[in-house]
Amino acid sequence: MYAWLIQRISGLFLVFFLLTHITAIAQAGFGITTGFQAQIFDALRNPFWFGGSWTLIFDLVTLGIIAFHGLNGVRIVFLDLGFGVRKHRLSFWVAMIGAIAATAYVIILGLPLLPGG
Repeated sequence: MYAWLIQRISGLFLVFFLLTHITAIAQAGFGITTGFQAQIFDALRNPFWFGGSWTLIFDLVTLGIIAFHGLNGVRIVFLDLGFGVRKHRLSFWVAMIGAIAATAYVIILGLPLLPGG
């Protein structure tokens, strides 16, 4: 039940994130780069460090949500195909650990890119 709920909530978040991202890119194409919009573009241009701590936290949370949503979606496909039906709780935790591992791997790859890193 919780996996289903988290999957739906993360899906809604990703749809909102995607629409916001497409809007920001479209506005940049029209040359709208003043005020708050310029700050957002600067943060998007160099994620993980340029926009400050709130951008870093948002990027890391988004990265975790993307990893969870994708791996849980793969788990659901396997369940629909009949694999792991009896061990769905175990497969959920494997997907969670995989999402955490994938997020950690990307963060470790990005650490040398940080200023002073």
